[in-house]
Amino acid sequence: MTTPLNGSLLKGFAILGLLTSKRSEISATNVAADLGLNHATAHRLLLTLEEAGALVCYRRGYFSLGPSLQKLGALAEQSDQLITQARPVIADLAATLNESVMICRLSRKGPTCVAVEASDRPFSVTMNIGTVLPMTVTAQGKLWLASMTSPELTDWVDDPGTLDALNLDQVRRDGYARNRGENETCVGAVSVPVLSGGGETILTLSAFGMVGRFTDDMVSTTLPALFAAAENLTDIATGTRRTAPA
Repeated sequence: MTTPLNGSLLKGFAILGLLTSKRSEISATNVAADLGLNHATAHRLLLTLEEAGALVCYRRGYFSLGPSLQKLGALAEQSDQLITQARPVIADLAATLNESVMICRLSRKGPTCVAVEASDRPFSVTMNIGTVLPMTVTAQGKLWLASMTSPELTDWVDDPGTLDALNLDQVRRDGYARNRGENETCVGAVSVPVLSGGGETILTLSAFGMVGRFTDDMVSTTLPALFAAAENLTDIATGTRRTAPA
C-alpha cells in the first residue's frame, strides 16, 4: 500500500518554489493565482511558513526567504562538497565542448539533476536543478540501468522487451550511453559514469543539446573530454584530488 503524502506540506513546498532570483517576494495574491488556492488558504499557509522560519515578512503582505531556509541552504552546500567542487569542472567542460553539461545522481524517482552549466550558444538547452529524468529514454537513465544487477533492474523496468531494446550490454561495453531524442524529440545527449574508488557509478556526467548536433562524429569527438572530466570527478570524490581546477 502506498503511504499517503501530506497535502499541506506539499503545498508549503510549492509556495517556497514560487520564490526565484527574479521574484524575491510573494504575497497571498501571488500564491492563490499561481497555485489555484483561495486567498484565505494562501494567507494561512504563508503565515505558517513564517512561523516556522521558512519565510519572513519585511513589508506588510509580502514574504521573502526566511532564516531557517537560508541556514539549510548553506548547510546543504557545505555537506555536498563533491557537487560544489564539481561546478568548476563542468563549467570548463561546457566551455570546451560548447554544449550544456549536467551532473545527475540517482534518487528514488530516477536520475536527478544536481548541477548544470549551460552552453554559451545563442540557442542552447538547459536543465533545472532537481529535475528528475526518465530511466529508459535518457542517456543518464540508461547508464544507471547498465550499472545495476538483475534484481535491481526489475525495480525499475519489469518488461523484458523494454530491457532488451535498451541494449544495456552494449552500454556496458562502450562505457557511455546516448539519447537520440527519445525523451524530448529536439534534445540529444551523451552520458558517462563518474565512479567511486570501488568502481561503482556515483554520478552521471552528460553533455546535452539540440539533437541535430549530436551526430556519431560529434559524440566521438566529445567522449574523450567527457571521460577525462569524469575521471577528474572520481579523483575529487575519492580524495585523490582535493580541489577542482579554478
